[in-house]
Amino acid sequence: MFLYQISASDPVTAMVMTELRKYAPALEYLHFFKAPGSGAHERMADDIDGTLGTRTIGSDFATQDFTPGYGDFALQILGKNVRLDSAYEERATDIPSEMMLKLKNWALNAGRNFMYYFLDGDSTATDGATPPVSLHQFNGLRKIIALLVADGGSGRIITLGNGAGLQVSLGNSDAARVAQQKFIEGIDNLIESVDGGADCLMMDGQLLTRLSTVARDQCAVSLNEFGAKIGDYNGVKIVPTGRKHDGSRIIPFTETVGASTDCTSVFAFKSGEKVDLTAMTTGVGLKVYPMEKVGNFYQHMVQLQMDMAAMTKRCVAKLGGIRL
Repeated sequence: MFLYQISASDPVTAMVMTELRKYAPALEYLHFFKAPGSGAHERMADDIDGTLGTRTIGSDFATQDFTPGYGDFALQILGKNVRLDSAYEERATDIPSEMMLKLKNWALNAGRNFMYYFLDGDSTATDGATPPVSLHQFNGLRKIIALLVADGGSGRIITLGNGAGLQVSLGNSDAARVAQQKFIEGIDNLIESVDGGADCLMMDGQLLTRLSTVARDQCAVSLNEFGAKIGDYNGVKIVPTGRKHDGSRIIPFTETVGASTDCTSVFAFKSGEKVDLTAMTTGVGLKVYPMEKVGNFYQHMVQLQMDMAAMTKRCVAKLGGIRL
């Protein structure tokens, strides 16, 4: 299920959910499941060596022992109390309509913030205070991939270039064409490195523009139902990750590969309900609670409880070392 299918259906929640879907297009490809409680311990697919043995008449096959594997989810609480001073009501301001306008404006930037968490969320992040206080984030794709690699996996991080990244230039010179072909091959390898093939790629919008230029026969860019730009590369959807509220890129062009500090990355994932990359939420998903008067303020509380994890070892991957 998708988050919009789970979330509360009242008009205010539906309006906020629509704005989130506009500015957090990854929600169109991330599957959620509902479960009671503060977390879940779900059975997951193991990376099992499925080799076929042989035997002769009168003998038995070699044995292979199976053990259960589990993915753990611990709900983190995202949201905000959004409010207006009641003094505005006495100044003839229409509080309900003003609140809807402000809530809509808030939601579009909350969508951008969700995209940041989806890529860069870190369950170990703290506020830097002494003693440190947890920020209670869920792990994003960068962290999930790093944990899988640290757990002994391989093939989920591909780096272009010979230790210093690959500059994908425009033009028809031999060097430019070779770099463009290596970039396209890198995208193909990234998709293939996800078991069963990736459902979705995530990259900065400027990189999507470059890909659509150098791979015109394979890449198309169109607008989705919300008017947001979405790419398609040989049938695999591409989500431009956009920018944070302060204007900085969510996937920057400042990553370091060797001596190069101007690199960027592409992320790939495959998602399903309780399989591959998946997210847990409550029975109400995203909910905007009815406006109430709290002290001197009229207030809505917006809340989403969720966690995200990989239920298979090769459902996420990263292609790094790309330079423009």
